[in-house]
Amino acid sequence: MNTLSALGRDRSSIFFLPFQFMLLAFSSSLLNGQVERFEILERELISEDDINYNYESISGRIYLSLDPELFLNQRITDVSYAPRNAAGLVDYSVDFRLLVPSAEISNGGLIYHVNNRGGSRVPPQVSLSHPLTKRGFSYLVTGWINELSSESSERLRLHAPIISDGDETIKGKVRYEIYVYTKSNDREIGTANHLAYRPTEDGLIEAVLTKRAYQKDNREEIDRDDFTLTVIDEESSSQPRVTLNLKGGFEPGVIYELIYEAQDPVLAGVGMAAIRDIVSLMRYDGGNPLLGELNMPEIDHTIAWGNSQSGRLLRHFVYDGFNIDLSKRRVFDGVIPVITGAGYGMFNNRFAMPTRTNGHHTNYLYPNDLFPFTYGDSVDPFTGSKDGLLSGAREEGVAPKVMHIQTSNEYWLRAGSLPHTNPLGTEDAAIPDEVRFYTIGGSAHTSRDGKPRAPTIGRLSSNPNMWAPIAESLVVAMSEWISDGIEPPASRYPLIANNSLVRSHVDGKINQKAWNPIEGIDHPSGLYRPEFADYGAQWNTHRIIESHPPRAIGFYNSLVPAVDINNNDLSASTILPPTAAVPIATFLSWNLRAENIGAPKALARLVGGYLPLPSTEAMAAQTRDPRGSISDMYQSFEDYFSQYELATDDLINQRFLLPEFKRPYMDLAGYNARVFDN
Repeated sequence: MNTLSALGRDRSSIFFLPFQFMLLAFSSSLLNGQVERFEILERELISEDDINYNYESISGRIYLSLDPELFLNQRITDVSYAPRNAAGLVDYSVDFRLLVPSAEISNGGLIYHVNNRGGSRVPPQVSLSHPLTKRGFSYLVTGWINELSSESSERLRLHAPIISDGDETIKGKVRYEIYVYTKSNDREIGTANHLAYRPTEDGLIEAVLTKRAYQKDNREEIDRDDFTLTVIDEESSSQPRVTLNLKGGFEPGVIYELIYEAQDPVLAGVGMAAIRDIVSLMRYDGGNPLLGELNMPEIDHTIAWGNSQSGRLLRHFVYDGFNIDLSKRRVFDGVIPVITGAGYGMFNNRFAMPTRTNGHHTNYLYPNDLFPFTYGDSVDPFTGSKDGLLSGAREEGVAPKVMHIQTSNEYWLRAGSLPHTNPLGTEDAAIPDEVRFYTIGGSAHTSRDGKPRAPTIGRLSSNPNMWAPIAESLVVAMSEWISDGIEPPASRYPLIANNSLVRSHVDGKINQKAWNPIEGIDHPSGLYRPEFADYGAQWNTHRIIESHPPRAIGFYNSLVPAVDINNNDLSASTILPPTAAVPIATFLSWNLRAENIGAPKALARLVGGYLPLPSTEAMAAQTRDPRGSISDMYQSFEDYFSQYELATDDLINQRFLLPEFKRPYMDLAGYNARVFDN
């Protein structure tokens, strides 16, 4: 039995309309619950004078119920402990936002946009001229995280019930890592605007706080008299705000670990059930009176999109068996997890912490990066179990098409190789027919505007590459794949077989296939590798963590993309934005932490680096820089501009980039003219 699957499955100008409070009091005809009613709190029309179409934005709250006795609902961890109404159903609700296109552009597609920590901006909110906006998708965003503070009204939240064992309060140990970038005396343990679990009376007294410099260092216990915990109830939430105060203050870069007994876990997995039931209603039951005030077009295909944490949610959603609705129909035809690396998340376990993301320095051994990593079947070297992310969905006939999109940064910081290799990193994995892998090279976790800036949390300037237009363009390819059977571009990602995917280090030293050392530039001593861990006897059977901290048993092996002589990613094995395909700098997939934020030996969290190429051969020789010079690579700015435009057009011709995105990239080429003026 593997660690994740035990309970998961069997096998512009904006014109505001007057504020309205509308209660759609239609009752669901389904005896087993699902969507009960929509509460519309606000409607607004998004339009522009020079554009002949518009979008209506509708937001409010959706009230749902579910039958805990149904087999498919038992995939929700602890659903049997949830409170029931008079009909024997579990009640809960989610915030929502729906954007509906006007009839002249509606294309019948619904994109469920997974919000990231409560926030989400979909293309119509960005601009009616956005290349995706004009293609006429409907967009739905719902809350799925309970631990979000109500402080920001823009955040979409899950309102989940507290579970209990009859009249008995459910208790259990929880673990929070706390770290700071600047010295501070106080820190919210759930991070800013995130809530935590309520300590019991004993938990407050017996709480244990330790500190260590790096993940593998020994923990040093801090005297109980030197720290205090303050619990403040949060309005309209089942979780409180918990603040830790440390005498003498928290030091930047130090890992502080707090463990205490908590109570009142929430039914976290119900957030995925809500996605399932709402999307299914909109897709299959267009005539249902519940949808009457939403003015939705008929939906003929559905796509789920998620960045980072949100992409991990999609992987988890499919693996845990939520892509099948209660009528045994497919929920999403296609899913697009973006910049997820190898991850799932603490989304469907007791005392869930959805915002925790494992990294090279922080958030150690949270149960996020777990076997199976691959979409097709692979074998866990620690348990011998065979499984794949899509295996259960295939058995049930509801496997979606998948586009797994990530940057080269995920290979260093989020074990991005493991979804397409075996767990030991010795062989390429077989990729199922319904899956495409796209690695965007020379890019960091967050898409920027392409313009370098001063360093922040890293020693080097952050990687500024703009890669979002490539990922967003692939949404259209996914829609055509589903609706018209048009095959998307072939997968492009680094492979062990052709030496474009390599070990980061060999015999304790940096592998020069992964990085050609440059004098004066420190390079990593390691990378993030997930670990197989012992979470206690009830993890496999009930998704309850009993071991705090967990005991690490062994590593899964992460690999990284090979680089060229200039330390840039290879065009044959990655999709390169034109700024990286025709470079004037090295676009690093990693960055070391800056001295002022502490732990300088560790990798900066989800940040790549930027290192300009030497201007001339003479400068390269003077600084002993092994990379090529700009003057050697380009005869003039005009030569650079011409090569850059060809690279951009090549992306368009290969269907990695919509033609409408050409202009922003060409504007960057113009901005780079300054380099040639020096």
